[in-house]
Amino acid sequence: MSTSTKLHVESRGPDTGTTIMWVHGVDSDLHVWDHAINQVSKHQRCLAIDLPGHGRSPSPDNPDSYTRDAVLEDLDNTIGAIRTANPAERLVYVGHSLGGYLGMAHALTRTDASIRIDGLVLVSTGPGFRDPDAMASWNERVAANASKYSVSEAAASIAFHVDSLVIDHITELTLPIALVIGEQDKAFLGANDYLQKKLPNATRTTVDGARHFVMKTNPESVSEAVDTIVRSLDSR
Repeated sequence: MSTSTKLHVESRGPDTGTTIMWVHGVDSDLHVWDHAINQVSKHQRCLAIDLPGHGRSPSPDNPDSYTRDAVLEDLDNTIGAIRTANPAERLVYVGHSLGGYLGMAHALTRTDASIRIDGLVLVSTGPGFRDPDAMASWNERVAANASKYSVSEAAASIAFHVDSLVIDHITELTLPIALVIGEQDKAFLGANDYLQKKLPNATRTTVDGARHFVMKTNPESVSEAVDTIVRSLDSR
């Protein structure tokens, strides 16, 4: 049985040779980015994506469609379509929480130019877990909360961690990276301290008073982070 899902995408903004790709977290959809996209799409093409089982993307019956590797392949297909239309297109990936984790996993595991991303903006994101007990505790919390989500328990399982891929290889990320974190996002502040330590060339914005959905309350912080990454690519 196929694990491939054709993701729902929505595009806005002018064609400038750079696409900003927006990926939400668990139990969200592409509209979580609306305020930030309203700003960025004035001068960059924005492509917002619904993950499998979220928003307007299909909800496959096959539970394997919600594994990290399956979702990364779905993202490959979306990126591949962009690069087929324009092989020289630059791609900046903006991810919130789970979406940011998937972005790091993608950058670490994809080197082919046809699907490689060029820059990362990580919003309220962590690198996963190395400690098995911490990983199990996270997965148990996701499972316990799944019944309260607007998505199915299978779709929520995208947020499960099964290995330490990202945290073990975090220093191998050499593409331009910007971190955005709310000062009141207690669950992810320590994770961003860790990312900043392991990625000394990354820029970081800590937004006073903001919580986990900082892109809703302070969209300008994300817009400015995107601009920082685009300028970095321009200077290369």
